[in-house]
Amino acid sequence: MAVESCSVQIQKRRVELVENWSKHLNPLLDHLLEMGAVTKEDVGFIKGGGMLGERDCMRTLLDVLQGRGEEPCQAFLFLLSNFSNFTRSTHLSVKEPVSDHLQRHKDILAKQHTPGNYLGSTSGLPKADWFTDITFSKDAGRQVPVHFQHETSVVGDAFRAGRAEARGHGETCSFKDIYQSLLSDSGNGVALLSGVAGSGKTTVIKRLVQEWAVDADLQKIILPLSFRELSLITEPLSLQVLLSDHYSHLKPILPELMTSNQVQLLLILDGLDEFCFPLDFERTPKCSDPERELSVGAMVVNLIKKILLPDIAILLTSRLHAVTKVPQLLVNQFYNVLGFSPGQQRQYFEKSCTSSKTADTVWAFVSSHKPLQLMCHIPAFCWIVSTALHNGNSFLISDTVTPSGESQTTEKVIEDQCQTSSEPNTAINNCHIIGTRPVTITEIYCCFFKTILLFHVGGCVEGLHLNRLHDAPRLLKETKAKLRCLGALAFKGLLERRFVFDSSDLASFSLDCSELLRAFLMEILKEDRSSLTYEKHFQFIHTSIQEFLAALYYVLESLSGSDPFTGLKRNMGLLAPAMHSHLMSIISKLRQPQHLLRRRIKKALHWGERHQSGHLDLFCRFVSGLLVPKTRFILNGLFRDEPRTYLTSCVPLPHASPPFVLQLLHSQLHSPTLSPERQLNVCHCLYEAQDPGLPQRLQAWLKLLSREGMGHCNLTNRDWSELAFLLQLSPDLQSLNLEAQGLDAEGLRRLLPVLPLFSTLRLAQNPLGPEGAEVLSLALQSPDCHIERLWVVATGLGCEGVKVLAEGLKKNHTVFDLRMAINNIGDIGAAALAELLKTNHTLKDIRLRDNLVSDKGAELLKEALMENTTLEFLWLFDNKLSKEGVRQLKEFSKNRPNVDIKCCRSGKKRRILVKNTDNQA
Repeated sequence: MAVESCSVQIQKRRVELVENWSKHLNPLLDHLLEMGAVTKEDVGFIKGGGMLGERDCMRTLLDVLQGRGEEPCQAFLFLLSNFSNFTRSTHLSVKEPVSDHLQRHKDILAKQHTPGNYLGSTSGLPKADWFTDITFSKDAGRQVPVHFQHETSVVGDAFRAGRAEARGHGETCSFKDIYQSLLSDSGNGVALLSGVAGSGKTTVIKRLVQEWAVDADLQKIILPLSFRELSLITEPLSLQVLLSDHYSHLKPILPELMTSNQVQLLLILDGLDEFCFPLDFERTPKCSDPERELSVGAMVVNLIKKILLPDIAILLTSRLHAVTKVPQLLVNQFYNVLGFSPGQQRQYFEKSCTSSKTADTVWAFVSSHKPLQLMCHIPAFCWIVSTALHNGNSFLISDTVTPSGESQTTEKVIEDQCQTSSEPNTAINNCHIIGTRPVTITEIYCCFFKTILLFHVGGCVEGLHLNRLHDAPRLLKETKAKLRCLGALAFKGLLERRFVFDSSDLASFSLDCSELLRAFLMEILKEDRSSLTYEKHFQFIHTSIQEFLAALYYVLESLSGSDPFTGLKRNMGLLAPAMHSHLMSIISKLRQPQHLLRRRIKKALHWGERHQSGHLDLFCRFVSGLLVPKTRFILNGLFRDEPRTYLTSCVPLPHASPPFVLQLLHSQLHSPTLSPERQLNVCHCLYEAQDPGLPQRLQAWLKLLSREGMGHCNLTNRDWSELAFLLQLSPDLQSLNLEAQGLDAEGLRRLLPVLPLFSTLRLAQNPLGPEGAEVLSLALQSPDCHIERLWVVATGLGCEGVKVLAEGLKKNHTVFDLRMAINNIGDIGAAALAELLKTNHTLKDIRLRDNLVSDKGAELLKEALMENTTLEFLWLFDNKLSKEGVRQLKEFSKNRPNVDIKCCRSGKKRRILVKNTDNQA
């Protein structure tokens, strides 16, 4: 009867035992094995070879115990009633070692996550200067990115004037807010941190680890992994084995943490965009057992779905284009890295420069060049600018060589540079070279590239910087072959949209891995030394570096008469690669060199035009900039003997790209098939190509925006793209006033990339028509739309245009002021607005003066207001309302005191055009 009593008791409690004790399966088996209630063979059978979940294993354990009889069942019940005492006595002697394990874990992670500046460690800096604050946003839902522009083009939008007020309180947050949220005891959901390349996502992780390592009060245990490492694992393995191998110092306590103390764990998965395996959240089998072997993709899916280790907290980081890999409903909190605000940019330069005077001078230079400051919202670009302009004791704003050979202080060189004219003017007198400050993005990257080569590859003895600069042409010439191979690798990766390379990729371009550890390539390529499988993988330190090197390779090959695509093919044939390249170069020179160059540059620009994703935009800008002889002179030694010709003849270097390049770029602006985003990028290319007419044209637009030129501007369509370029570089402008400027639908289409950035759009008295309404509808539906006031008085919308505009407003939640008088919308347009008001709860003010709306249309609007409780103003002056219709509207307004309805009977004379649209009904 005793045996039956224990067996029956277990059988009755079976559901409760499986539900509540499955998570303690491992310690239960350990104790039962020590007590002799089960054998090692039983334990192996119960665990099912790692193929069963915890609950299935628990059910098997109960079956085994009941099959073994009285004593095992009695021992099991006794163990359950005294489980806490068993656990306490078992772990009493190892309590101190557990804390030792955790402290060692903190020390190891802190050492592994020491921030570096890519060129070396920051160990020489005070710990307070390791990190510069970054601005974040906290979003209720995922922000769907716009895929038609290069991600660097939109990074500064969050810092435009008035944007913080428009976003609302509580949406912008600091690192401290994220830190407290992730490491609090209540934080056990999934958080997603997104941002563009180089925005500081990985640096945020490093700072998180550093501050956690010195915070003794926190109970959370951080376990960081990178998706780049996980992508190298091709064989199935269990989560417990993965973490035990990666954190071998935690191996003795990991099983307990993963079973009984999951709430203490914060798992960080960095770089979702670099994960090579698909994430199938629909068909991936469920698995709750951390000891069961899974593919890496299945493991990640079960972790994010909170099936595997459901009580742990997870932080994912990703570039914007990859955030859609994870279903929105599975993420509890979305954070976005906005980058450096202008104040944070200045703070970064103060920390990276050797003196406050130097930092002030560098900041004054950057802030006076809007394209540079726009890019400096990206922290990685701040580092590139700092390295290019000032890094250590090397300063490459100019290659200044004093006749006496005496070295100049860094501060003196900067001061002299800031006293020079901002115009691109280079004076060359024999061996004495006085350069100009780099003002284009391409020039900045050329200076950065030269700084890396001269002062960070092989080191540089202090006090010999000018000698190093003097030897720059020779050093560049000596490394030209290796740089060409590196550029070919970058170009091939750009073609294939690849950013991570293995040893076989390097070998195909004659790049030896061992050389990367000692020579110039080590500074450019970043090896993944913490790879779980110890395979060597490499990536460029920033995607823009890869894009620059790809453009450098393309221009080098094109100028030398070679086909850039030929250099991408694997070494084949009887001829050696160098001989084959030399032979192809001779054959090209026998043809017409200028014609070949023109054709290849045209191919590059049109190639970027065809890729509407925008990922080639920066490549095209670099190609345009590298065709400027003055810019190429920074890298004198790489490009044949072209600059030497100007040195010997004392003729200044040309400041713009060859005429055919400018002609190609201007012809692209005329292309009817070019998207607005690509047209905007063409303007960036014109800036990099230093088009001599661009400053004057932009100055004319500045006068118009400041309302100095109040007359009508008769401009061609391409000028509207140049206006979009200017507006993108004007973060202080909140209101766009283009009233009565002859702006048609095509011109408005060219402004589409920047229209959502403004809080007020004043487009009155322009021939927009229904086609213009379609453009405005697209802008209103943009996920980053900040338009609050839309004034389209007398723009020829008609009933069709209003119908299109109303569809866009149905998906918009920002516009509250809509002024569209004198558009002849009629009752059909009024009906479209009535349908809009039934669902839109953002609009507060609609002014429809002189729009041919009759009693029928007014009745439809009145019915819509029965459902809409948010509209405050509805003005219907000078419409086709009868006396009865006006009376009914006035009666209706008496019952709705919160709505100000203004109307009157249509008179004999109607005004067709208004001079001042600021307060038009």
